[in-house]
Formats: sequence, structure tokens, C-alpha cells
Amino acid sequence: MRSCSDVHNYLLEQGVAHEIVHLPALSTTAKKAANLLGVSLPEVCKSLVFNTDKGPVLALIPGDLQASPRLLRAALSCRRATLAKADEVRELTGYRPGAVPPCGLALEMPVVADERLRETTVVYCGGGTSTTMLKIRSEDLIGVLGARVAVIADHPEE
Repeated sequence: MRSCSDVHNYLLEQGVAHEIVHLPALSTTAKKAANLLGVSLPEVCKSLVFNTDKGPVLALIPGDLQASPRLLRAALSCRRATLAKADEVRELTGYRPGAVPPCGLALEMPVVADERLRETTVVYCGGGTSTTMLKIRSEDLIGVLGARVAVIADHPEE
């Protein structure tokens, strides 16, 4: 398994300012991470792996939103986009679901970021373990990943 060191080393090699934040407790959801960090839910960025007919894709979504396979398909001009299963996530990224960072992955894959990530100057992403988070400027994150920016999420149904 990969760890927060892989995330840190990747960003260090790219010359991108960042911080690995150590949490006081386990966190596997955006809501719990936001509570532990004392930040708003939109400041937490979820990293979700999707299988598409064009191969695996990493989707970056603000914590208060829900990924939309329909919108992701439209952004990628593909026919199929389904959330990867836990074992697929581990195999493709090298990380456990709930701790997947946006970078330093076992397999390079295209990244699509929801445009609303830009509404927050700094975001907190999975840090590679369930007790770490990556703190990074949203524009730096989008830039270093070469992420396509599009609307790929909507508000969860209440």
C-alpha cells in the first residue's frame, strides 16, 4: 500500500507547495474530515475513481456535492462511467477507499475536477491514509494534475 509519503514526494518533485495534515482520529468520509479539520464541507475534496469506456478516471468533487455519472460521461464524451469497487480502487491507486489522494497514485489516469473546486482557495484532499489529509491550493492541484475542469457533480438529494 502507498502512504502519505508518496503524496508528499510526488508534489515535492513537482515543486508544488502543500502540507500533509495529520488528523487526531480516523476519517474515511468528507464530512468527518471537515469536522476533524474544523473547515466547511466544500473545502474538502473527494477523490473518486470511475471506470469508463475510455479507462479509469479520477474525479475530484467538493465534499458537499455528489459525483454525477451522467455529467462525468458528458464531460468525457464517453458512454459509460461507473464508480469503481473497493478492490479496483486499491489496485488502480494503491490506496484504500476513503484515503485516496489526488496524486501519487499507482497508475496515472486522467483527472476531471468539478469547476466548483475553484470556489475555495485551499482544499483538503485525502492524504493517503485515513489519518492524513493533503492541504493544497485548488489552482495548484488542478494545474499539477493537468485536470480537465467541468461540472461533474450536483447537490445530493435531501
